[in-house]
Amino acid sequence: MKPQPFRVHDQRVVRAFVEARRNHTADESRLKFGWSNWGFGTEDLAVSAARLEKNGVRYIELHGNLYSEDLGYKPDETLRILGDHGITVSGICGMVTPNQEFAHNLPHVRARAIEYFRRQAKFAQAVGGSYLLFGAASVGRPTAFDSYEVERSAQTMKLVADDFAAAGIRGAVEPIRPEETSIVHTFEQALRLLDLVDHPAISHLNGDLYHMLSGELHLGATILDHGHRMLNLHMADSNRRALGHGLLDLDVIIMALYAIGYQRGDNYCSAEPLGAGGNPYAAMNLPPQTEKLDELVRVSAETFRQREEEVLGASDEELFALYQIDSE
Repeated sequence: MKPQPFRVHDQRVVRAFVEARRNHTADESRLKFGWSNWGFGTEDLAVSAARLEKNGVRYIELHGNLYSEDLGYKPDETLRILGDHGITVSGICGMVTPNQEFAHNLPHVRARAIEYFRRQAKFAQAVGGSYLLFGAASVGRPTAFDSYEVERSAQTMKLVADDFAAAGIRGAVEPIRPEETSIVHTFEQALRLLDLVDHPAISHLNGDLYHMLSGELHLGATILDHGHRMLNLHMADSNRRALGHGLLDLDVIIMALYAIGYQRGDNYCSAEPLGAGGNPYAAMNLPPQTEKLDELVRVSAETFRQREEEVLGASDEELFALYQIDSE
C-alpha cells in the first residue's frame, strides 16, 4: 500500500535521525525543555517558578512585560526569584500588539515598538537571556493595512538591530498563522523578511508547532530544512493544549530536532500551550487558574520527557517498523 504524503515526510525524518545518532557520543546532551510564562497571566513569578521547579523545568522564556520604564520585571528581583528555584532564563517573548508593532502604517506606533524592544533587549541581557523573539506584525490584527507591511517591518527592525547586537541578544522572527496576524505565516516568508533586515543580530527563527501546523507542509521536514536558523521552538499539541492531549506526533518533532543537532547549541524547546482562539494575548492579563496551570505543566513536562526517552531508546529496527520503512 502506497503511504500518504505526510508519512513519506515522516520516513525522511526517521532516516535522518537514525543517521545522525550514529555520530552521537555517550554523554550527548538532551534537548533543553523550558516554558514560556506569559500564558500564566498575572501570576506572581515566584509561584510560576515554584511550579516549574516542581516539574523539573529548568528554563523559562519570560514574558516581555516591560511596557514602560516602570512596568514589568526588575532584573535583580527576577534573578533572585529564579535562582531560588534553580531556573535559568532562556530568552524573552516580545509582545507585538496593534499599539506597538514593526509593520504598522503609523510612525508613532512603530516608534513605540522600537522603544519597547530596546527595553526588552537590555532586560534580556541583564537576566542572562540569549534571545528575544517577536512577530513581524501584530497578533490580533489579521487584516493588512497595505501591501508594504513586510518592507516596513524590515525597515523598522533594522532600527533596533544594533541595540540587540550591543546587548548580545539574538533576535528571532516567529511565523504566525494568518488567523492571528497579517504577514509572515511560514518559515520561508520569515527567511525572506530576514534577508531584507540583513543584520546578524536579527537573523534567526522562532518556531511554533501550532502555527507550523497551519503554515507548513510538514513539521518535521520543515525542521530538517530550516531548523539551523531556529533558536527556540514553542511547543503545544495540535489543539494548542498540553503535549500529549492532541494528535501531534511529538516523536517526529524530537527526531527532527536531534537530526539537526539542535540539542548541542544554545537552543530551546519552550512549552506554550495557550488553548484555541484568534487572539491568545488576552491570557496575559487574566488572573491565573492555578490548578489548571499545575496540570498543564505536569502533563506537558512528563509527556515531553517520556517521548524523548522512547525516541532515544528505540532501536533502528523499531523505528523502521513503526514508520513502515524498509530496512536497507
